[in-house]
Amino acid sequence: MLAPDLESRRAAPRVIAADLDGTLLPLLLDGTQALTPLTVRTVRALDRAGIGTILVTGRMFRSAARYARDLGLDGPVAAYQGALIREVGTGRLLHHDPLSVELALEVLSLLEPLGHPVNLYIEDELYVARRTEEVERYERLSGMKPNVVGTLSSFLDRPATKIGVGGDPAVIDELLARLQAHFGRRLIVVKTWPFFLEMTSPTATKARALQILGERLGFAARDVLAFGDSYNDADMLAWAGTGVAMRGAPPQVVAAADFVCDPVEEDGFAHYLMSQPWFPAKEPPAEEAI
Repeated sequence: MLAPDLESRRAAPRVIAADLDGTLLPLLLDGTQALTPLTVRTVRALDRAGIGTILVTGRMFRSAARYARDLGLDGPVAAYQGALIREVGTGRLLHHDPLSVELALEVLSLLEPLGHPVNLYIEDELYVARRTEEVERYERLSGMKPNVVGTLSSFLDRPATKIGVGGDPAVIDELLARLQAHFGRRLIVVKTWPFFLEMTSPTATKARALQILGERLGFAARDVLAFGDSYNDADMLAWAGTGVAMRGAPPQVVAAADFVCDPVEEDGFAHYLMSQPWFPAKEPPAEEAI
């Protein structure tokens, strides 16, 4: 059953849950993506009205935290597809659901012989076997410098928050099917960009991260208005009281949402919120800057 139409709802959501890439940030391969001034003003207007915003992203925490600060947010960020939740202001770790060493080594045993460029994420650091074109592209997009350590399976001795692999979109699609068939429900494998796969614990999802935060902060799914654009957002959009997919999202993501808004390139997130009857100001204060 669809959530009530926000155009006719008088009650505002208590929480806005927003993905970053493709939702608040355009995908620019040169790494110049940035929050628009309208997005920043909109989030700050919501904050003044007592409506919190939580970033829920596949990015590393350190990569996501800089955008949270630009938005004036110092509370929790759900990073790594929900596998890690940490407060921006205090740095306090609230939740961590990593891959076990055994499971991560099994993933690497499949990927390393194929020669794919693998990203290994441990304690909010990025480790790679060597620098490649794919690694450099990821560095530009994320703003995170990788640590080159040689063979990752020899280096790994601690649980890994996430494993990623880059490559040509056709290769990524083939690898996605292969990994899903091999691991089944033991591992979440999801395509986050056409050229990038991410692997996390089977219990690390964006919806679960929000549920954990709701238990801590006192909100329920019905209180949440969520925005997303990609496969890793579908569970969050389905879980939230109201889910909004960005126009151009894959059909599976649109099917999980209640509504569709304009794409990130047209400030769809901000315009959708500003169109709601409960929005605190139809024209957010223009004097605020990033």
